[in-house]
Amino acid sequence: MSRRLGWAVVGTGGISRTTAGDLHQTENLDLVAVASRTIDNAAEFAAEFEVPRAYGDYDALFDDDDVDVVYIGTPIATHADLARRALLAGKHVLVEKAFTTTAAEARSLAALAAERGRFLMEAMWMRFNPAFRRMLDEVSAGAIGDVRTVQAGFGIPFPPSWNIWRPELGGGALLDMGVYPLTLAHLMLGPPEIIRATGELRRDGLDVTASVFLRYGEGRFAQALTSLAGFVNPVATVGGTEGFIAFDQPFMSADSFRVETPPDGEPRTVTVPLEGAGYVPMFRAVGEAIAEGRLEHPWRPLAETIAVLETMDEVRRQLTGDPRRRGRG
Repeated sequence: MSRRLGWAVVGTGGISRTTAGDLHQTENLDLVAVASRTIDNAAEFAAEFEVPRAYGDYDALFDDDDVDVVYIGTPIATHADLARRALLAGKHVLVEKAFTTTAAEARSLAALAAERGRFLMEAMWMRFNPAFRRMLDEVSAGAIGDVRTVQAGFGIPFPPSWNIWRPELGGGALLDMGVYPLTLAHLMLGPPEIIRATGELRRDGLDVTASVFLRYGEGRFAQALTSLAGFVNPVATVGGTEGFIAFDQPFMSADSFRVETPPDGEPRTVTVPLEGAGYVPMFRAVGEAIAEGRLEHPWRPLAETIAVLETMDEVRRQLTGDPRRRGRG
């Protein structure tokens, strides 16, 4: 490719504001445009974050020939429609987590991206952070033996005015925060055989709290907890037959972890600094994959994203009183 990829931000809310600086720090792209529901919001964002062009219409941005990749940071319920429109306009697409509200929506987008020959990925930045990659390398090298358990949680009682409290926008604890511990469980153990979930729903169906037990064969299991009702410590532990790895910081953005192999092994801490706010490695990797002609990134293929959404679909079914189980009991 003779020029650096031109990127555009779709949406001017909190996640877009958090990631704009990292987009500028990523060496293989140029941030060239931003779009919002109103031109005033887009223009304000463009001025603050030094973005050359602002659009008050999403489709106008998708028609911009200088835009190669769009990064969708709008509310979760809008992801599927905006990603579809971007793909139809010929753009490569990176979609904030949770990728879509259901696995069916994700499968539809995956099929469209393959048909159009365009790159598509969920922005699961945790998967690209250096410390997290190092943890996966440690596990692959046998540092804790065979993985048997995963325990993780993430919960914040966000102010009532935030979109996470609005079910029509894809709000709820599960999609916005529960996606992290469930993704960790899937990465370490794969899709579960049995899903058991309990939690609290608001009268309008919004999931306020979800506690999820994932059962696998041979005595392996994972536990995930997420909540809007109160804080849940965002730490994680991966247990194996010979030891465990612990993230004592928010595991999705940690720059270090502990490796312990009791009773005889000496505990050690592995530290790998973050780049920027933590999103630079993901943005760089997307650009590299597109330059190589890939339609997916091997570190976050669409099949993995869809599998996590299938688990969340089942969790929601159980929370709403339809406790169907998948797999063998």
